[in-house]
Amino acid sequence: MDMFRTGDRIEVFSAGRSIGTGVFIQFSSDNEDLNLHNDFLLWVEDKDQSAHMTDMSSINIRKIT
Repeated sequence: MDMFRTGDRIEVFSAGRSIGTGVFIQFSSDNEDLNLHNDFLLWVEDKDQSAHMTDMSSINIRKIT
């Protein structure tokens, strides 16, 4: 997962289908303060500039070059 840097362009897939393209922000791991118990991808979607926190257990990510 070290191959991604803040600002990288990415495409996010779930069940083999693209769910969006956008900008990578960071990966987030377990956080007791936020009651998070999985790894998450934080990203901003191109379509509407909305921020997403997506559970990593159900997605794949591709860096767009």
